[in-house]
Order: sequence, then structure tokens, then C-alpha cells
Amino acid sequence: MSFLFFPRQRASASALLLALVLLFFSACAVETNLVFPDDPWAHSYAVVVSRKTYAQADWRKVVDALVKKHLATLVLHDGDVATAREQLAAQMPRFTAFVAQPEECGRAFVAQVHRLSRSYDDDPWLDTLWGIITGATAADALRVVHTSAPLEIKRALATTSLKESLFDEYFLLRDGGNPPGGWFWKKPDGTTTHGTRETLGKSAAAAWAEQFAQAPDLVVTSSHGFENGVEMPLPLSDGIVRAHDDGALYAFADKRQYKPDASTKPIPDSTNPKVYFPVGNCLVGHVNGRHCMVTTMMGAYNVRQLVGYTVNTWHGAAWEMLSLWQALPRRNTFSECFFFTQQKILHDIAELDPKALAYKIKLGTGKVEIDVHLNDMLAAGVKFDRRQASLPGNTPDRRLAGLLWDMDTLAFYGDPAWRATFAKLESAFVSVGLDSKGNKHRLEVSINDRVQAVQNTAPIGIIFSRRIQNAKILKGEEYEPILADNFILLLKPQPKGAESEIIVEFEGDPISSAAPHQ
Repeated sequence: MSFLFFPRQRASASALLLALVLLFFSACAVETNLVFPDDPWAHSYAVVVSRKTYAQADWRKVVDALVKKHLATLVLHDGDVATAREQLAAQMPRFTAFVAQPEECGRAFVAQVHRLSRSYDDDPWLDTLWGIITGATAADALRVVHTSAPLEIKRALATTSLKESLFDEYFLLRDGGNPPGGWFWKKPDGTTTHGTRETLGKSAAAAWAEQFAQAPDLVVTSSHGFENGVEMPLPLSDGIVRAHDDGALYAFADKRQYKPDASTKPIPDSTNPKVYFPVGNCLVGHVNGRHCMVTTMMGAYNVRQLVGYTVNTWHGAAWEMLSLWQALPRRNTFSECFFFTQQKILHDIAELDPKALAYKIKLGTGKVEIDVHLNDMLAAGVKFDRRQASLPGNTPDRRLAGLLWDMDTLAFYGDPAWRATFAKLESAFVSVGLDSKGNKHRLEVSINDRVQAVQNTAPIGIIFSRRIQNAKILKGEEYEPILADNFILLLKPQPKGAESEIIVEFEGDPISSAAPHQ
């Protein structure tokens, strides 16, 4: 049975009649449609929180607001998030938010969330789009919850190259280049200017702060980073941006400076909702206290979603996520790209050694060493050559070690149902559609630009609005599809010959949706 949800205001008689007609046709016509957005499961949502946090009045307001916003199921645990599994497995929500105070959500917590979110059922795949909602204060977290309007990204500030054509305005402080330390600025009127480090007229940190104050929708950083700050681009490392315990960011020309002095002013508060992606920074995704980069950015600076590493960067799956997000603008949200990136990590590990999926990287409050990780892999019985894994390059042994390093350490903060996409559609080189008849389904990728389609290395995927069971690929295995109960992802969506469209056919029985809202 399909369900139709109505606005809370009183409906007129004609509106009720129309709703009944739509309900009849939805029950008859879309019972097997896997991309029908109004299916109940498409909006199913669970909020997971410790009893300790829920007992505090200010944090209970955060949880209750999130439950109300998404008509979500509330799941309480006693301090071990893994104990929420039984309730989550019974609901199988499309979205799961984990509300946690900063003291609760260090790197070990992030790893526990990863492992729990893969365990709702017996397959190896990630079962839900998840996010951690935290803040230096409950009021900061509440502002994240209260943000509902989707974000269409038009302005970007970056220290690593992005796809310029996606933005109306784009300021880049180059990480590397020749000469190193240069900059590029695409202005709102379409004109561009660029220069060397010397022509900035200020430190790179000061230039970054100046541009940050202009309210970008997307901020992307790379180079050296840690829980409380990010250095400006390599190799010059010309200054640093730090989070201070007063809840503000400061830009210092000297990267050795830790505290503001009387002459140092904080970077002004930024009121526009935004996404922050420290794609190449070590440790920025690790919450190690109430005044780290995560809590500061999501507090005074209104970041609404953030993806970052809780450990030092090594393998770098976050770069694949960035490529996926930019490859087909507006095709997937920031949250969905995180979901697909996790699925690809799991797939690649399983291809190299299926038993390695059971490996659990040891994470505590101290530094996590790569050498210790490699030794732990050997102790856990993972089959690989430790010497080869330590050498530069992309050997299978090094790749397996890197994937296992990334699997539980890339964190997502924010409401996973919040939609952040690029504003510009551009001329997409492919068009994607999914049709269903009974339990037979057909994914069609029409090729609009063959050159771009052949050159594209990013996967193409769809998250279903209904779950399926007894899933099986019938046609199109050459495109390396991953098929699960809630998504399909083509790992190699490039044309193999002269075909004008890529066809993948599969079967799967739609699972009847029980009303997800409690």
C-alpha cells in the first residue's frame, strides 16, 4: 500500500477529493516505482541519541525539533550506539541522524556509527544515509536542525582546484602550481583575474579570511590540517586559520601563532548556510572538544554539512567523493555522494579481500599511526604484503590498507536529509532514468556527449525511494553495477562501443512500506 501525506493545514473539500484520487492512482500505478519521491520509505528517518544527552533540557530541544521536523522515530541508547541496532534494523530508515555532544563524538564514535550503519541487515552495504549533529552548544546544533531550505551552491572558496564552470564566483588559493602559491578569482560578472603569491598583498591566511567573509556557499580546503585549524596551501604554508576557544576563527600570518592578541580580530560571523569539505586536510573531521574546527564551523559560521577525516589523510577516498559530486552537477546531493563513496570503498575492499570487511581499525583519543594499522591488519588475518603496502604507488596491497584506513574514519556532520547541490546544471553529458514494471527494473543512461562519457571516471548511481528484496542483475554487468536493496551504482558507466545509451536491467521485489513515522 502507498501512503500520501497532507499538509497540516485544513484542506478544502475539493483538495480532499483530489487527494483521494491521487491516493487511488498512487496505490495502483506506483506500487513498484523505485524513484517515486512520495513513497513513505523515501522520507523515513530515525534520530539516535544517548539517554544522558536526551535527559539534558537544552539537548532534548535539539532532538525533539529534529524528530518533529522529519516525523522521525526516536531511538535512545545507554552510551553504546551499537545497542540501537535492533530498533534501526526493524525500521530500516532511509536517513539516520546521530545527535551527540562534542564529548561523545570523537573518532571512536564515528567508527561505531559507520559500523552500525552497515549492520541494519546482513549485506555488507551501508544501509542508511547518516549524519552526526553536534555543536559547541545545543543552540548551535539546534540551528543546524532548523535549516530546511535546500542549498544551491553558487559561490566557492577553495585551496584546491574545483570545476570553475560550476560557480558564479570562485576564489582559489592554489595548492601547488607553478609558481607555487598563486591565486585565481572568477568574479560574479564573469571576468577572471589571477596572480602570484606576491600580488596578493597580504598573507594567504588573510586573503582566505577576506574571501570567507564574502559568504561563500562552499568552502573546500586541503594541505596540512588538524582538529583546531588548517594551514594555507602548500608548499608555502603562508599562514593558518585556527578555531579558538571563544567559538571564533582567526587568521594568522604566522602558522606558529596559536592565540589571538589584542590586535587580532576574529573572522566575522557568516550567516549564510554553507558546506565545508576539508577534502585533503588531516584530522579536521575529528571532534576533540567543544571548540574544534567542526563545532566552530557549524556554530558561528553556519556550516550545515561537513565531511572530514578523523585521522591523518592517506588513501584519500574523500577526493573520489569530490570528483563524484562535481561530475554530474545536481545529480546527487552532498549527502548522497558521501553515501555512494562509502559503498565504493566497501566494494573495493571486498574485491581485494572479502574477509577484510570484518577488520576494525583501532581508534582512541591519541594519534593513530599507519604503521600500527598495518600491524593490526596482519594480526587480524588480512591477506596482504606489508612491505608493498608501505611503498608509494597504487599496488593492491597499499590500496587495501588505504581503503581499510578510510572505511571508518571519514565523518559526515549535519542533517543527512538536507539537500546541498550545485546551482548550475550545465549540459549534462548523460541523462539518467529508471523505469519499473512489476519486479523488473531498467536503468537507462542516455549518452549526450560521447567524449565526456568515455572520459568520466565517476560512478553513476540512484538511491531508491523504495527498498527491494531478491535483487539480481539481469543485463549490463559489463558496467560493473553494485545492486543492493536501496540503491544501484554503476562503477564503470562508460560506453563500451557505439551504443547511445547504457542499459542495466535488474529484478527486485519492492518491499511494502510500513508507515515510517512514529
